[in-house]
Amino acid sequence: MKIFKAFLFLTVVMLAACSNNEKKEAEAQDTLTEEVDTAIHAPTVDSSVVTTKTTTGLLANPNAILVSCDAVGKINIGDTYQDVERKAGKANLKQDSVFVKGVFQHTFATKVWKGTAGEITINWQESEQPYKTIQNIIIDVAGSTYVTQNGIKLGSPMSLVNKLNGKSFMLIGFSGQNAGTLMNFNGGNLLTQIPCIRAVFELPKMKSYPKEVSEILTPNIVQSNHVAFKIYDPVVKKLIINSKR
Repeated sequence: MKIFKAFLFLTVVMLAACSNNEKKEAEAQDTLTEEVDTAIHAPTVDSSVVTTKTTTGLLANPNAILVSCDAVGKINIGDTYQDVERKAGKANLKQDSVFVKGVFQHTFATKVWKGTAGEITINWQESEQPYKTIQNIIIDVAGSTYVTQNGIKLGSPMSLVNKLNGKSFMLIGFSGQNAGTLMNFNGGNLLTQIPCIRAVFELPKMKSYPKEVSEILTPNIVQSNHVAFKIYDPVVKKLIINSKR
């Protein structure tokens, strides 16, 4: 009788253990199913929208990053002020006047997404509302995430632009109001790829430069294959997208 009771007790324990194991396996399977289901039905992230904060402390970029002769992110070169307001939201627009050396230029600019990595400046051809014709769009905010399809962005070195162009290009020397502005692609590759886009370069800020660099410290036109650029490789500090109209 004792042997039978011991056998019966052992059987009950084994059945309980099996039941417990089956329960754990079922729970594990349910968890796995939930994880797979979550992964399948998780909302997809639009790769054209940048949401990562930049190291400069700017807010998240609400705009697509691609720059072309047709558009800067979601803003098309052919957009009117009303179009921009509809796309960006009235709260994300700030109107501003354009002054050069303290002189009003009778043109107006609209800052879009000011204070973010998606900030752009739109200059209008009209001097008063309604603004219907974009003159150009400027990208010049540190930490900007805009980039052309061939990889040119703020901070890109002149050597990269030379390489993409397949030859040297013309730019204004590093002195005066338009210092470092790209003027002509000299018939290179970029003339067909981004003919409307102009870059403004800057040299590293120094108290003095080697004598080889003195020749480019001028308001005159220089070539991007100048020997000075072998010593210092200027970087893009501004992108200007001109209207084709």
